[in-house]
Amino acid sequence: MTGITALAIHLPRLRLQRAAMAAAMGWLCPRGETRGARTLADWDEDPITMAVAAARACLAQAERNGVPEARTAVRALTFATTTPVFAEPQQAALVHAALRLPEATRTQDVGGTMRCGLLALHAALESSEPALLTAADMPLNTPGGTAEMRYADGGVSALVGCGPDLLTYRGGASLSAPFIERYRAPDRPLATDWEERWVREEGFLDLVPRAIAEALGKAQLSAADVDHFVLPCVIPGAAKAVAQAAGLSRAKLAQPLDLECGDTGAAHALVMLARAMEDMRPGERVLVAQFGQGATALVLEATDAISAFPAAASAVLADGIAEANYLKLPIFRGLMPWERGLRGRFPVNEALTTAYRNAEALLGFVGSRSPETGQVQFPPSRLAVAETGLFAETQQPWPLADLGGTVATATADRLAFSRSPPNCYGLVDIPGGARLMMDFTDPDAERLSPGDAVRFVFRIKDLDERTGFRRYFWKAVAAPAPSAAA
Repeated sequence: MTGITALAIHLPRLRLQRAAMAAAMGWLCPRGETRGARTLADWDEDPITMAVAAARACLAQAERNGVPEARTAVRALTFATTTPVFAEPQQAALVHAALRLPEATRTQDVGGTMRCGLLALHAALESSEPALLTAADMPLNTPGGTAEMRYADGGVSALVGCGPDLLTYRGGASLSAPFIERYRAPDRPLATDWEERWVREEGFLDLVPRAIAEALGKAQLSAADVDHFVLPCVIPGAAKAVAQAAGLSRAKLAQPLDLECGDTGAAHALVMLARAMEDMRPGERVLVAQFGQGATALVLEATDAISAFPAAASAVLADGIAEANYLKLPIFRGLMPWERGLRGRFPVNEALTTAYRNAEALLGFVGSRSPETGQVQFPPSRLAVAETGLFAETQQPWPLADLGGTVATATADRLAFSRSPPNCYGLVDIPGGARLMMDFTDPDAERLSPGDAVRFVFRIKDLDERTGFRRYFWKAVAAPAPSAAA
């Protein structure tokens, strides 16, 4: 039997306070629940960058757990989202390049329903090949509505069949039904949700228990054998009602994380699972289900390795920065026009031929290193740099994304155009001697100063709002303190 080797989540650090959202829009659209916060992706984050961040954490987790060959073992990569960045090209190919996975890896995009992430996991668990699943979403809802408060941004990644399992797969079922509770046309950015009571009674309480019963049958288990139950649902009380209807009387309901981060759409079933795994013991069984044009239910059993599963999900949930400015949401999502000034009125041109020829450097952040001197360079070059000048020498490809660096110079520029002023950038020294100009990002970018340690993240570099194209590259963010990273 195959299973989950590693599981990691990524959440944007900005946490938009629901009380601030109500204060901004409550005069027009009175709201109910205003407790807690929802995650808010920065302007340079999207489902692709969040998927890359989660997958990097997942692969690093596998390597720490004694699976150093995890990256090279992957043979299938699936990217799941209901909020795709592109209709074309394939987004999984960009995730693949950023992760530097083997060229022979099969890539695919899936979507269309919020259970697409769990459906992709179901397919991977039923397959015999090592696979990496990434799911990320940025559900966009009508300003002022309840759904805008409930849904949030985030990503998750699971490694399947690549080594010792944390969770062994016991059985699963996926049922399909033309039940439409949420819809969005291809040319419309905002989704429309249907009436909650109907979705709860005719959808969740009908389809999910049936999927659970079939999954338990395939696992040759009864409802009483389940110790934990994971079911994302933005409708209050629905998960508990489904558990009762399915006979999961002794199963512990997983935390919905609605107050900490909100519902992250296609990623949320596995985001909740990652948090629940921190409380699991060897031999315990968890049933993970999700609704959406049918229902999927998977039964997993914890192995002895679960005892060493890190509390990384809790750390990510806690690593948030409170945001009280509601206007960042519509502006970052392109729902509100704003004055950009003269410096903001410029086209973004992308030479696709050059981008492809340099994809390993631009997407994979791969430089070059001299085997003779150990000198690292970026961009990569066939010419080695030495004190005596330049000379021809065979250079080794040298991945930089996981090395981190040190700030040499830092600037917070309030004159240059930025979608989230100030525009922060500076020179960064990378181990081996490379020094390059990089953008700084994240809410605390302005605080970076010479001597600070940084790590590198995959982000949006430029947006072309005329065509919808976007360029990606790597940026620097403050590295966690050694005690926090341990």
